[in-house]
Amino acid sequence: MKAIHWSPTKNKSAILEKGIQIQDTWISATLATPFKNLNRWWLDFLLNDQEYLGFVFELNESDFPLVHDHWVIDTHKEYDDDYKIISKRRYTLKEILNSNPKSVFPSIKQLKKNYKETIICRIGDSTEEGLTLESYEERLSLGKKYIQKSKKKAIKDFIDNSDFMEFTFEDYQLLLFKNIAPERIVKVIKPNTNYQYNELMNEIKESL
Repeated sequence: MKAIHWSPTKNKSAILEKGIQIQDTWISATLATPFKNLNRWWLDFLLNDQEYLGFVFELNESDFPLVHDHWVIDTHKEYDDDYKIISKRRYTLKEILNSNPKSVFPSIKQLKKNYKETIICRIGDSTEEGLTLESYEERLSLGKKYIQKSKKKAIKDFIDNSDFMEFTFEDYQLLLFKNIAPERIVKVIKPNTNYQYNELMNEIKESL
C-alpha cells in the first residue's frame, strides 16, 4: 500500500536527505492509485501556483494509527466577541480520535477493509435503488449484490473507471503522525506523471 506526499519542488533535497517530516502536527498524503487525476486531486483543488513534486512511499504498520477520511479534518479555531479568528491550530490525533473515531485506523488491514467497503458502498449509491437508501449498511449490501450479479461489469463500470474513483475519493486525506525516513521514499514524481499504482486495486478486485 503506497501513498504520495506532495511538497513544493524547493523541498526536494531536504526531503531526500532527511525524509518527510512533520511540520505542523501531521504529514498530509493521499493513497496512491492507478488514476493520475485522483493522485493529484489536492494539487488541482488548491490551485497552488508553486511547483510540486510527489514523494511516493510504502505505508508500514509503524505508521499507524493514522487518519483517512474526507477533508473534514481542519483546524481548531478560537474567536473573539466579533467572531474574528484570534488563534488556530491543527487537531491532534487524540482530538480526532475523540470527535471522529471512524476516520482513525489502527492497521493496514483495517484501512484496506474500509477502502474496499467505501468503493462497494459507492457502487450501491450509484444504482437507482441506492438513491433512496440512507443507511450505510443498506447501501453497502446493495453494492455487494450488484457485484455478485456481474463482477466483470462492476469492475469495468466502477473500479476501473477513473471518474467513479475520483468521485468516491476525491477529497480524502491521509494524515500521518510520524516522520517518514528518507530510505522509504521509492519514487519522486511530477504532477503530470502518469504514475500508476495497481497493487491495492488488484487486491480489491481479486477479493470481490
